[in-house]
Order: sequence, then structure tokens, then C-alpha cells
Amino acid sequence: MSNLYQLYAFVTSTGWAESLSERWPDAPLVGGYRVLVFTNADYTLLKEQYPTAEFKELTAEQTISAMNANELGPFVCSLEQLKQIMNHFAPPEQLTQE
Repeated sequence: MSNLYQLYAFVTSTGWAESLSERWPDAPLVGGYRVLVFTNADYTLLKEQYPTAEFKELTAEQTISAMNANELGPFVCSLEQLKQIMNHFAPPEQLTQE
């Protein structure tokens, strides 16, 4: 049995609208980027399907800095990094306030 796990990628809203919205129609918007969810098994296939994309694997802090600078992704990350990045752009306390 293979060891499947989820990966996440932040892509610009423009890039998502141009070529990814059909494949990931419900990708949430975080910090001006869309979050795509896929498995580690899909990662190699995605690299083949999108040969011009520069898949970047950065730390959570580096990804936040890149997103703040409006750099192109995709920024690929783990679940733990995703949580850190999402908490930066939408802190939990902001989500509970009405």
C-alpha cells in the first residue's frame, strides 16, 4: 500500500482563473491566492502537465513573504505549513468575531 498524503499549493487568483478553476472549482481564497489540494502521487503528474510552472517548496515564512510580494507560485506546502500560512492571513480570532 502506498503512502499517500495531501499537499497544498498557493497559486495566484489570476493563474487559477486562467487555467485551474475547472480542475479546482472550490479552491478557497487566502491572501489573494487560491489554495489547491492534491496528493503526493499527483505532484509528479502536475509537474508534467504544467511544465512551465515553477513549483516552489519554501518554508511557511518564506511563502508568506513571497505572497506578500505578489510573487508567482505555485507555492507547495504541507498541512502544517498550510495552517501557519492561513493563520497569518486569517488569524483564528478574526474568524470568530462578528
